Amino acid sequence: MALIAIRKRSLLATTFVLAPERYDPRRELDAGSVEIVPLGEIVKTVRKTIQPSEHVGLSLILDTSDAREGIVIARKSPTTEIGSTKKITEPGDVIISRLRPYLRQIAYVDDAIPNATHSTITCSTEFYVLRSPNRESIAFLVPFLLAHQVQRVLAASQEGGHHPRFDEQTLVTLPVPKALLSCRKEVSDGVARSVCEYRASEARIDQLIFKAEAALTE
Repeated sequence: MALIAIRKRSLLATTFVLAPERYDPRRELDAGSVEIVPLGEIVKTVRKTIQPSEHVGLSLILDTSDAREGIVIARKSPTTEIGSTKKITEPGDVIISRLRPYLRQIAYVDDAIPNATHSTITCSTEFYVLRSPNRESIAFLVPFLLAHQVQRVLAASQEGGHHPRFDEQTLVTLPVPKALLSCRKEVSDGVARSVCEYRASEARIDQLIFKAEAALTE
């Protein structure tokens, strides 16, 4: 079924964008009568980057494939060199890839990522880095961003054929229900516990691998 959206010239995007997908009505999440707060009023987007020429010390680099379904799944070693510009992230942040949103490359950056100790955590510039403006956890945004209603908006908002991306404005204008905000601590704690359990599972698997390797050398 084809969708038709009619816009006056005065309502076209800045720089007179004529790409049809820019005006897809599915780009807007209809919250109905639910009270909402725009995402951009809850978090700040971090744009701080580091250039290869500025890099000093160890860096654990998160690529888009290292974030999935709310968890950083990276299993890599830190490096003393970075090959391109990276964004700087830190524990407590939420990262979401703007590239191919259907891959659900969203993660809560926890403080127990393997091999991240004594390293700066950097990530691909394809990530938007969301950070709390105060000490309150924003981990509750992980299930919100993974919700199918939000995922539909991100999918409809992607532009470009070979490397489809959605823009920052789409992200920061997402309507967060006040009902979710009222239980943000409970949800954030749940996300943090889930990530902790994932790390514990990783450690148990590592122990079993070590046991298998030891058996092979007997």
